[in-house]
Parts: sequence; structure tokens; C-alpha cells
Amino acid sequence: MPPRLIAEGKIQVLGETIHSVVYAVAGDSETGLAKDSLSVLKGGSVWYEGRQALGPGKKIGESDERLRKEAAMYKALGKHERILELLGLEESVLVGRDEPPGTVPQAWALRLERASFGSLRDLIVREASPPAVRTRLGLAIQFAEGVAHVHRCGIVWGDLSTRNALRFDGWRIKLGDFADSEFLADYPSDWYWCEVRYCPPGSSRPHRHDIGTLKRELFALGTAIYEITEWKVPYGLETEVDEDQVIAMLVNGEWPSVSSDNPARDIIQQCWSYGYESSQHVVDSLQSLPCVAAESAS
Repeated sequence: MPPRLIAEGKIQVLGETIHSVVYAVAGDSETGLAKDSLSVLKGGSVWYEGRQALGPGKKIGESDERLRKEAAMYKALGKHERILELLGLEESVLVGRDEPPGTVPQAWALRLERASFGSLRDLIVREASPPAVRTRLGLAIQFAEGVAHVHRCGIVWGDLSTRNALRFDGWRIKLGDFADSEFLADYPSDWYWCEVRYCPPGSSRPHRHDIGTLKRELFALGTAIYEITEWKVPYGLETEVDEDQVIAMLVNGEWPSVSSDNPARDIIQQCWSYGYESSQHVVDSLQSLPCVAAESAS
């Protein structure tokens, strides 16, 4: 049944992790095809016409809890030009494949605006020839502006990565995926979750830290700026270098190599040495680069 729904264009799966799946359904488009939907759904499973169709198959209660938490993060962030827009929280009395019918409405998906061009990571991996330096710096500034807004709202993103920067037309990006985010007061004081490629070298426990949570997130921001401006995934493509190999490099104290002609080189190094006090200071530094300031003035 699920393959038929996909083959007929009723469901389009756009991305999947161990915790969630992002997809579109035909009923949300004017053409009757999922690919033409202007919004996407994110949940623990794919739901179609009130029934579980495919996906990770998270238990309804577990998915409900995660979705409500992420919805709360989006609502705290509000509408912002650098943040993906939450269009609603979908709730129904659901019929799961391996669970008895419920009686209380459960959250089964977040409805989000659709980013038609995929993630920034996908673009970096796919396009071997990087865009112009000014375009890459513009993307880095947008990314940092989004992070600065998240921090102003008192939130730790917690999964800061180009994987979670979604692309729109005209080189615009918006940050999304706040399932692992927390308010700073609720975030663990000695733990920072991110993909291992965004962890500091020199530790056998990459996600542990003792330098303050926001400082740790600023380190990850420096790595995102590195990835965007160097146009390469830190420590190599995920298809070529697995997580265990990256951890081994981190334990050995290996750092990504920053090109000597990278205009953001000093900013990246300052993030990595915990030299910034806030993400807004990183934005200001990027905007003050001569090549950026000259273009803004022209």
C-alpha cells in the first residue's frame, strides 16, 4: 500500500531521520499531487487519511510529545525572515498500525512552509563548484542572523547545522528543525547535542563541554560558517567518512583546514577559540568584512 501511494503521487517523502519524517500529501495541493503542495508535514510517521502509512513508525504518544515540544519552540521564535514558518499543529484521534484506536486527539504532525530547494548541506554536497565568495558570505550572514534570533529568544538550537538550513529562491535560507532545542534555562549545562562534525577536537567525549552552552553553540556556528564559506563538509562527506572515523579525528585533535584566502577565516577561528560573547557579535563581524561592507555601500 505505501509504495502505491508514493507511486501515484499521493505521498512524497522529502526527508527522514530515526525520529521523524518530512513529507507532503496530495490533499494539500490544488493539482492532486503531493509534489505541488505548498506546505509539508513533519511527524513520527507518515499519516494519510487518518491512518499510519509509512515512516519511522514512532508510537503515537511519543510522537505527540516531541511535536508539541517543537511547536512550542517555533511559537517562542515567532515569525522571522530567517526562521521556517510553522503553519500549524495537526491533531486528530488516530488509528495506528500497532496501537488501539485512541479517544483523545493527538498531535500527528507539524505543518510547515515548504522549502522547495532542499537543504544548504544538500547543495554543498551536490555542487562541486562553489558560488561566488559574496554569495557564500551572504549565506553565512543569513545563517548567523537566524542563530542570533534564536538566542535572543532565549533558546539553544542544539542541532546547529547546514542540514537544517532550508533553501528558498534567490539564495534565501531559513533555519528549521527545533526538535532538539530547549530554553537555555532547561538545557543541560555540560552537554551540547550536534552532529559530530560540529564538535571541538581534542576530546574523547565530543558532546561534553565545560565552557558554557552558548559558547559551545558559537563554536558550532563557526563550523557552519566554515562549511558555507569553504563549501565543504567538515571532515569529509558523510558517504565517505562515517561518524566513528570523525570521532577518531576529533580525539586525535584534527581541525578542519581553513583556506588562507577565506575572508571569514579570522571569524571562524575566533568562534573556535570561544572568543565571541554572542551570536550577534558574529553577525556584526561578518557584516563588517570589507568585501561585504563595500557591496552594502554600493
